Amino acid sequence: MKNALITIFLICSLSVFAQEIPSKELIEELEFKIENTSNKERVIWLDSLTTIVWRKEGYNFDSLAIETINYALEQDTADVAAYHVVNRMYYYTGAKGDLKASDRIFLDFETHHISKVNNPRRLSNFYKAGGLQYYNMDEYDKAMHYYEKALLSAIKTTDSQAIGEIYMGKGMVFYNQGKLMESSQNLQKSIPYFKASGGINAIINVKNIMTSLYSENGFYEEAAKEREEVLLLAKKEEHHLFLSQIYFNYSVELRTRGKLKERVKYLDLTLEEVEQSRYKKYYKPIYLAGMVIAKAELNEITEAEKYWDLLENEERKNAPGETTAFYKEAKMTLANAKGNYKEALIYGKDYYNYKKEIEQFDGLENAEQFLAKVYTVLGDDKKANIHLLNYQRLNDSITGLKKAKVLSYYQTLYETEKRDIKIVEQQSEISLLDAQNKIKNQRMLFGGLGLLLLFIIIFTYRTLQFSKKKEQLQQQFSRDLLQEQEKERKRFSKELHDGVGQNLLLIKNSLSLNPDKAPGLVDKTIEDIRSISRNLHPIQLEKFGLTKAIENIVEDLNDLTTIFFSDEIENIDNFFPKEKEIYLYRIVQECFNNIMKHSGATAAKIDIKKEENRVTITIQDNGSGFNFEKNNEKQKSFGLKSLQERVAFLKGNISFDSQENKGTLITIISYR
Repeated sequence: MKNALITIFLICSLSVFAQEIPSKELIEELEFKIENTSNKERVIWLDSLTTIVWRKEGYNFDSLAIETINYALEQDTADVAAYHVVNRMYYYTGAKGDLKASDRIFLDFETHHISKVNNPRRLSNFYKAGGLQYYNMDEYDKAMHYYEKALLSAIKTTDSQAIGEIYMGKGMVFYNQGKLMESSQNLQKSIPYFKASGGINAIINVKNIMTSLYSENGFYEEAAKEREEVLLLAKKEEHHLFLSQIYFNYSVELRTRGKLKERVKYLDLTLEEVEQSRYKKYYKPIYLAGMVIAKAELNEITEAEKYWDLLENEERKNAPGETTAFYKEAKMTLANAKGNYKEALIYGKDYYNYKKEIEQFDGLENAEQFLAKVYTVLGDDKKANIHLLNYQRLNDSITGLKKAKVLSYYQTLYETEKRDIKIVEQQSEISLLDAQNKIKNQRMLFGGLGLLLLFIIIFTYRTLQFSKKKEQLQQQFSRDLLQEQEKERKRFSKELHDGVGQNLLLIKNSLSLNPDKAPGLVDKTIEDIRSISRNLHPIQLEKFGLTKAIENIVEDLNDLTTIFFSDEIENIDNFFPKEKEIYLYRIVQECFNNIMKHSGATAAKIDIKKEENRVTITIQDNGSGFNFEKNNEKQKSFGLKSLQERVAFLKGNISFDSQENKGTLITIISYR
């Protein structure tokens, strides 16, 4: 509930009082230095004295703070001034309970002097104080605005404590805006920063708030776990104020759950702890009011009146904020328990108007229910029904909001932020996912891993198969290459034996038998040797260049075959390095050989076009053609593989477009 949480969160403002009371000698020494110095040195002594007299009885802190702020501004030390402006705000919020005065102090400095502050730490603390100021005034949009500004400055510093307090402040704002998920996220973000700064009290504070957050939204088991942890920490630190708050918050939960007698036990513990706290004058009135309400609801009138008398003696029983709310509720509850129904009606209306003014729906719900009961006892059924209907409407609305928050909490918060904070902090033991969600997540995880593993296995298998296939093809190509080399050697041997060898034998015989025939035989032998030489390495390529060498092939084919060859060849001399020209020449030669051997064509054509960085060769015939994809033997033939290997060496690609009885088109693209 907001009332319990506000009393906790005010500790941030009250914590500035938690210092040792200065000695009289120290104060007198600083006062002497202030009187006998000037300029920025005097600012130093004013700063020191103002800082230590927060809690000095009989010392006018506020007037000294004003003097320090004004003199610091005169000496262009706005950073010092900003520090004491924040302290004045906390003084009026905590010690005086005057939120309006604190607001005036904040706005005046922001309007006229904040631009002179350069220290990021001072800027951060100033805006953080503004966030707390507007949180306490229930102006949550403004509070969030200043907390965001504070964070922008704080992240430029190493002040982990300040960053933690900012996230905690944002968490409280979100909580009171009904944004449970965002609240929990920011509260948990604060814990690592408090740990880094050694702020154990701040960690206790955050965990205490988290306990109330769980409790109010019905997460009682989770609240119990958090409460157990925070109680151990608070007892270890002997922090009586926190212990009183933990017990009081639990009493609020027990009231909600209808455990009224058990509630009194924890209110007793609350009062025992607050008596040992230096802040009891701020919190004891709330706790006494809570005890009056508890005793009255149990119809223990004498006990309720005893605590009421104690409450009436408290100086701050009507302090602004939740202290007043508890006081008014105690007053109406006690009057009703005593049977003073007309007084109870007056006090109930007063309580209702106050809750309406501060727009606290939980309080309005409680007030509507109380007024319905009182009007029923007084016999005014009409007004009783009106308030009963109002109560039911508010109850339905609040219940619906709580259900929505619970759903959001389970679906988002515990699936993300609680898991993330567990990783970051390596210590969170909370897990609110139900068993089905855990099983589902595990199945998804293992299913995903299984699919990934299957993919890896398939990919590895296919890669191995591809490598094996590639190796087999390479081995087959090597075998084919050796076979072709052997065939070429046999052919070369046969040509030398049958041609040149036989001619030389005829020349030998003719020299003795018919010398006149010898010159003719010598010429024929020379021509045969030249033919063999051209087949081994075309002399035209060296002598005339690549373009003319290809044109000569076309001319020779037209002379020696019945196929009509035509050409359109652009000059491609020097486009390729000399050592690569022979490969392109052999590619063209192999294509022509295939046309002569296999196509049955009557006409063929070669086009060679040169572009800036590539050469495109197309060779087309009107022969029988073939289905390249279906004819596996064609794909595996050494001729085609040889063509593909040579084209690949030239960093190019080759494609075949062929249909049965419609000829073949070969396209070769080779890059420079």
